[in-house]
Amino acid sequence: MGIEQQFNLEEGAERLKDWIATQPHLPQNIHPTLLQRYIHSTRGDLEYAKKIFVLGYTIRQNNPAIFDNRDPLSSNVMNILRSIDMVPLPSVEGCEDKFIYYRLVDCDPDKFDFNDVIKTFFIIADLRMIQPDVPMNDGGDVPIFDMNGFTLRHMTKVVLSTLRVYMRYTQEAHPVRLKAIHVINCTPFLDRVMCLVKPFMKKRVADMLHFHLPNSETIYAHLPKAALPDEYGGQQSIIKHKEDWFNRIKLQRDYITDGSRWKIDESRRNNGNDLCGTLRKLEID
Repeated sequence: MGIEQQFNLEEGAERLKDWIATQPHLPQNIHPTLLQRYIHSTRGDLEYAKKIFVLGYTIRQNNPAIFDNRDPLSSNVMNILRSIDMVPLPSVEGCEDKFIYYRLVDCDPDKFDFNDVIKTFFIIADLRMIQPDVPMNDGGDVPIFDMNGFTLRHMTKVVLSTLRVYMRYTQEAHPVRLKAIHVINCTPFLDRVMCLVKPFMKKRVADMLHFHLPNSETIYAHLPKAALPDEYGGQQSIIKHKEDWFNRIKLQRDYITDGSRWKIDESRRNNGNDLCGTLRKLEID
Protein backbone atom coordinates (compact mmCIF):
# COMPACT_ATOMS: atom_id res chain seq x y z
CA MET A 1 0.00 0.00 0.00
CA GLY A 2 1.37 3.38 -0.98
CA ILE A 3 1.35 5.89 1.87
CA GLU A 4 1.22 9.62 1.38
CA GLN A 5 2.66 11.70 4.19
CA GLN A 6 0.01 14.36 3.69
CA PHE A 7 -3.45 13.79 2.25
CA ASN A 8 -6.74 15.63 2.22
CA LEU A 9 -9.72 13.58 3.38
CA GLU A 10 -12.32 15.65 1.57
CA GLU A 11 -10.40 15.73 -1.68
CA GLY A 12 -9.62 12.03 -1.54
CA ALA A 13 -13.26 11.16 -0.77
CA GLU A 14 -14.40 13.26 -3.72
CA ARG A 15 -11.97 11.46 -6.04
CA LEU A 16 -13.20 8.10 -4.75
CA LYS A 17 -16.80 9.19 -5.28
CA ASP A 18 -15.98 10.29 -8.84
CA TRP A 19 -14.42 6.90 -9.55
CA ILE A 20 -17.42 5.04 -8.11
CA ALA A 21 -19.62 7.05 -10.49
CA THR A 22 -17.75 5.42 -13.41
CA GLN A 23 -18.69 1.98 -12.05
CA PRO A 24 -22.49 1.89 -12.55
CA HIS A 25 -22.91 -1.55 -10.96
CA LEU A 26 -21.52 -0.35 -7.62
CA PRO A 27 -23.79 1.33 -5.06
CA GLN A 28 -23.68 5.08 -5.68
CA ASN A 29 -25.41 6.36 -2.55
CA ILE A 30 -22.38 6.16 -0.27
CA HIS A 31 -22.35 8.25 2.89
CA PRO A 32 -19.72 11.02 2.57
CA THR A 33 -18.20 10.16 5.96
CA LEU A 34 -17.80 6.54 4.89
CA LEU A 35 -15.97 7.67 1.75
CA GLN A 36 -13.59 9.58 3.99
CA ARG A 37 -13.04 6.44 6.11
CA TYR A 38 -11.74 4.64 3.02
CA ILE A 39 -9.28 7.45 2.37
CA HIS A 40 -8.25 7.68 6.02
CA SER A 41 -7.78 3.93 6.50
CA THR A 42 -5.54 3.72 3.42
CA ARG A 43 -3.65 6.89 4.38
CA GLY A 44 -4.63 8.62 1.17
CA ASP A 45 -3.84 5.73 -1.19
CA LEU A 46 -6.74 6.07 -3.63
CA GLU A 47 -5.98 2.89 -5.57
CA TYR A 48 -5.92 0.85 -2.38
CA ALA A 49 -9.14 2.54 -1.25
CA LYS A 50 -10.79 1.47 -4.51
CA LYS A 51 -9.59 -2.10 -3.99
CA ILE A 52 -10.95 -2.52 -0.47
CA PHE A 53 -14.17 -0.74 -1.44
CA VAL A 54 -14.87 -3.16 -4.28
CA LEU A 55 -13.79 -6.19 -2.25
CA GLY A 56 -16.02 -5.21 0.66
CA TYR A 57 -19.13 -4.73 -1.44
CA THR A 58 -18.42 -7.92 -3.38
CA ILE A 59 -18.19 -9.86 -0.11
CA ARG A 60 -21.51 -8.34 0.92
CA GLN A 61 -23.12 -9.28 -2.39
CA ASN A 62 -21.94 -12.89 -2.17
CA ASN A 63 -23.04 -13.50 1.41
CA PRO A 64 -26.73 -12.65 1.78
CA ALA A 65 -27.11 -14.71 4.97
CA ILE A 66 -25.06 -12.02 6.72
CA PHE A 67 -25.66 -8.89 4.67
CA ASP A 68 -29.33 -9.16 3.64
CA ASN A 69 -32.42 -8.59 5.81
CA ARG A 70 -30.53 -6.17 8.03
CA ASP A 71 -33.32 -4.41 9.84
CA PRO A 72 -31.56 -3.45 13.10
CA LEU A 73 -34.89 -3.44 14.93
CA SER A 74 -35.81 -6.97 13.84
CA SER A 75 -36.29 -9.54 16.59
CA ASN A 76 -33.18 -11.56 15.71
CA VAL A 77 -30.88 -8.52 15.77
CA MET A 78 -32.45 -7.08 18.91
CA ASN A 79 -32.09 -10.46 20.65
CA ILE A 80 -28.36 -10.41 19.90
CA LEU A 81 -28.00 -6.82 21.10
CA ARG A 82 -29.69 -7.75 24.37
CA SER A 83 -27.55 -10.84 24.93
CA ILE A 84 -24.19 -9.47 23.72
CA ASP A 85 -22.56 -6.11 24.36
CA MET A 86 -21.11 -4.70 21.12
CA VAL A 87 -20.25 -1.21 22.28
CA PRO A 88 -18.03 1.38 20.58
CA LEU A 89 -16.58 3.45 23.39
CA PRO A 90 -16.04 7.22 23.45
CA SER A 91 -12.58 8.72 23.18
CA VAL A 92 -10.29 8.43 26.17
CA GLU A 93 -8.51 11.64 27.15
CA GLY A 94 -4.88 11.66 26.10
CA CYS A 95 -5.27 8.65 23.76
CA GLU A 96 -6.08 8.72 20.06
CA ASP A 97 -6.92 5.02 19.81
CA LYS A 98 -10.54 3.97 19.45
CA PHE A 99 -11.86 1.11 21.59
CA ILE A 100 -14.75 -1.26 20.92
CA TYR A 101 -15.88 -3.62 23.68
CA TYR A 102 -17.49 -7.04 23.17
CA ARG A 103 -18.83 -9.44 25.81
CA LEU A 104 -21.65 -11.88 26.51
CA VAL A 105 -24.46 -10.60 28.71
CA ASP A 106 -26.67 -13.66 28.47
CA CYS A 107 -24.35 -16.67 28.53
CA ASP A 108 -26.96 -19.19 27.37
CA PRO A 109 -25.41 -20.90 24.31
CA ASP A 110 -28.87 -21.57 22.90
CA LYS A 111 -29.24 -17.83 22.35
CA PHE A 112 -25.91 -17.62 20.53
CA ASP A 113 -26.94 -17.73 16.86
CA PHE A 114 -23.61 -17.18 15.12
CA ASN A 115 -25.03 -15.89 11.83
CA ASP A 116 -27.12 -13.35 13.71
CA VAL A 117 -24.12 -12.38 15.85
CA ILE A 118 -22.03 -11.60 12.77
CA LYS A 119 -24.94 -9.86 11.03
CA THR A 120 -25.36 -7.65 14.10
CA PHE A 121 -21.61 -7.03 14.33
CA PHE A 122 -21.61 -5.58 10.82
CA ILE A 123 -24.68 -3.44 11.50
CA ILE A 124 -22.86 -1.83 14.43
CA ALA A 125 -19.64 -1.57 12.41
CA ASP A 126 -21.44 0.13 9.50
CA LEU A 127 -23.17 2.61 11.77
CA ARG A 128 -19.90 3.37 13.52
CA MET A 129 -18.31 4.33 10.21
CA ILE A 130 -20.64 7.31 9.75
CA GLN A 131 -20.54 8.69 13.31
CA PRO A 132 -18.98 12.16 13.51
CA ASP A 133 -17.73 11.47 17.06
CA VAL A 134 -15.50 8.60 15.88
CA PRO A 135 -12.41 10.62 14.95
CA MET A 136 -10.23 10.07 11.90
CA ASN A 137 -6.91 10.71 13.61
CA ASP A 138 -3.54 9.01 13.95
CA GLY A 139 -4.90 6.45 16.41
CA GLY A 140 -6.01 2.95 15.52
CA ASP A 141 -8.95 0.67 16.25
CA VAL A 142 -8.53 -1.55 19.31
CA PRO A 143 -11.27 -4.15 19.85
CA ILE A 144 -11.47 -5.72 23.32
CA PHE A 145 -13.06 -9.16 23.50
CA ASP A 146 -14.13 -10.28 26.97
CA MET A 147 -14.37 -14.10 27.09
CA ASN A 148 -16.15 -14.19 30.44
CA GLY A 149 -19.06 -16.63 30.08
CA PHE A 150 -17.89 -18.06 26.74
CA THR A 151 -18.03 -21.87 26.83
CA LEU A 152 -17.25 -24.86 24.66
CA ARG A 153 -20.95 -25.01 23.81
CA HIS A 154 -20.67 -21.52 22.33
CA MET A 155 -17.80 -22.80 20.20
CA THR A 156 -20.01 -25.51 18.73
CA LYS A 157 -22.34 -22.76 17.48
CA VAL A 158 -19.68 -21.19 15.27
CA VAL A 159 -20.46 -21.53 11.55
CA LEU A 160 -17.13 -21.87 9.76
CA SER A 161 -18.34 -20.39 6.47
CA THR A 162 -19.60 -17.33 8.33
CA LEU A 163 -16.39 -17.07 10.36
CA ARG A 164 -14.45 -17.09 7.10
CA VAL A 165 -16.52 -14.19 5.74
CA TYR A 166 -16.10 -12.24 8.97
CA MET A 167 -12.33 -12.73 8.98
CA ARG A 168 -11.97 -11.93 5.28
CA TYR A 169 -13.94 -8.70 5.51
CA THR A 170 -12.46 -7.40 8.75
CA GLN A 171 -8.89 -8.12 7.65
CA GLU A 172 -9.05 -7.07 4.01
CA ALA A 173 -12.02 -4.78 3.39
CA HIS A 174 -12.97 -2.94 6.59
CA PRO A 175 -11.97 0.75 6.30
CA VAL A 176 -10.25 1.10 9.65
CA ARG A 177 -6.68 1.18 10.92
CA LEU A 178 -6.55 -1.90 13.13
CA LYS A 179 -3.87 -1.43 15.78
CA ALA A 180 -4.31 -4.22 18.32
CA ILE A 181 -6.75 -6.89 19.52
CA HIS A 182 -7.07 -7.63 23.21
CA VAL A 183 -8.73 -10.75 24.59
CA ILE A 184 -9.43 -10.53 28.32
CA ASN A 185 -10.63 -13.13 30.84
CA CYS A 186 -9.17 -15.86 28.68
CA THR A 187 -10.65 -19.31 29.19
CA PRO A 188 -8.68 -22.54 29.77
CA PHE A 189 -9.74 -23.75 26.32
CA LEU A 190 -8.34 -20.70 24.51
CA ASP A 191 -6.11 -23.00 22.46
CA ARG A 192 -9.20 -24.63 20.96
CA VAL A 193 -10.66 -21.25 20.09
CA MET A 194 -7.45 -20.25 18.36
CA CYS A 195 -7.37 -23.54 16.43
CA LEU A 196 -10.77 -22.53 15.08
CA VAL A 197 -9.80 -18.98 14.17
CA LYS A 198 -6.15 -19.20 13.11
CA PRO A 199 -6.71 -20.82 9.68
CA PHE A 200 -8.53 -17.64 8.66
CA MET A 201 -6.14 -15.18 10.29
CA LYS A 202 -3.41 -13.27 8.50
CA LYS A 203 -0.02 -13.10 10.19
CA ARG A 204 -0.09 -9.31 10.55
CA VAL A 205 -3.37 -9.61 12.48
CA ALA A 206 -2.15 -12.56 14.55
CA ASP A 207 0.81 -10.39 15.58
CA MET A 208 -1.66 -7.82 16.99
CA LEU A 209 -3.27 -10.30 19.38
CA HIS A 210 -2.77 -9.92 23.13
CA PHE A 211 -4.23 -12.37 25.67
CA HIS A 212 -4.94 -11.59 29.31
CA LEU A 213 -5.90 -14.03 32.07
CA PRO A 214 -8.74 -13.33 34.53
CA ASN A 215 -7.77 -10.80 37.21
CA SER A 216 -4.64 -9.96 35.25
CA GLU A 217 -3.36 -6.40 34.91
CA THR A 218 -1.21 -7.09 31.85
CA ILE A 219 -3.60 -5.19 29.60
CA TYR A 220 -2.65 -1.90 31.30
CA ALA A 221 0.74 -2.08 29.61
CA HIS A 222 -1.06 -1.62 26.28
CA LEU A 223 -3.94 0.77 26.85
CA PRO A 224 -5.14 3.28 29.43
CA LYS A 225 -7.11 1.85 32.32
CA ALA A 226 -9.81 4.40 31.56
CA ALA A 227 -10.64 2.49 28.37
CA LEU A 228 -11.99 -0.50 30.33
CA PRO A 229 -15.46 -0.94 31.87
CA ASP A 230 -15.94 0.58 35.30
CA GLU A 231 -16.51 -2.87 36.84
CA TYR A 232 -12.92 -3.69 35.85
CA GLY A 233 -11.57 -0.50 37.38
CA GLY A 234 -11.89 1.60 34.23
CA GLN A 235 -14.03 4.60 33.47
CA GLN A 236 -16.37 3.28 30.79
CA SER A 237 -20.03 2.72 31.69
CA ILE A 238 -20.95 -0.01 29.23
CA ILE A 239 -24.64 0.22 30.18
CA LYS A 240 -24.71 3.95 29.45
CA HIS A 241 -22.84 3.66 26.16
CA LYS A 242 -24.94 0.67 25.07
CA GLU A 243 -28.12 2.70 25.62
CA ASP A 244 -26.60 5.48 23.51
CA TRP A 245 -26.02 3.00 20.70
CA PHE A 246 -29.55 1.62 20.95
CA ASN A 247 -30.73 5.17 20.31
CA ARG A 248 -28.37 5.60 17.35
CA ILE A 249 -29.62 2.34 15.85
CA LYS A 250 -33.23 3.50 16.08
CA LEU A 251 -32.45 6.89 14.57
CA GLN A 252 -30.40 5.45 11.70
CA ARG A 253 -32.45 2.37 10.87
CA ASP A 254 -33.19 3.70 7.37
CA TYR A 255 -29.47 3.99 6.64
CA ILE A 256 -28.83 0.31 7.28
CA THR A 257 -31.94 -0.92 5.44
CA ASP A 258 -31.43 1.29 2.36
CA GLY A 259 -30.31 -1.17 -0.32
CA SER A 260 -29.05 1.64 -2.57
CA ARG A 261 -26.15 2.09 -0.14
CA TRP A 262 -25.05 -1.56 -0.07
CA LYS A 263 -26.14 -3.49 -3.18
CA ILE A 264 -24.21 -4.24 -6.35
CA ASP A 265 -26.36 -4.30 -9.51
CA GLU A 266 -24.79 -6.99 -11.70
CA SER A 267 -26.96 -6.01 -14.68
CA ARG A 268 -25.09 -2.70 -14.83
CA ARG A 269 -21.59 -4.15 -14.52
CA ASN A 270 -19.02 -2.88 -16.99
CA ASN A 271 -17.37 -6.13 -18.13
CA GLY A 272 -14.32 -4.22 -19.28
CA ASN A 273 -13.45 -3.18 -15.74
CA ASP A 274 -10.42 -5.25 -14.73
CA LEU A 275 -10.38 -4.22 -11.05
CA CYS A 276 -13.97 -5.15 -10.30
CA GLY A 277 -13.85 -8.33 -12.37
CA THR A 278 -10.63 -9.53 -10.77
CA LEU A 279 -11.83 -8.90 -7.23
CA ARG A 280 -15.11 -10.64 -7.96
CA LYS A 281 -13.21 -13.75 -9.07
CA LEU A 282 -10.98 -13.60 -5.99
CA GLU A 283 -14.01 -13.46 -3.69
CA ILE A 284 -15.65 -16.43 -5.41
CA ASP A 285 -12.41 -18.43 -5.18
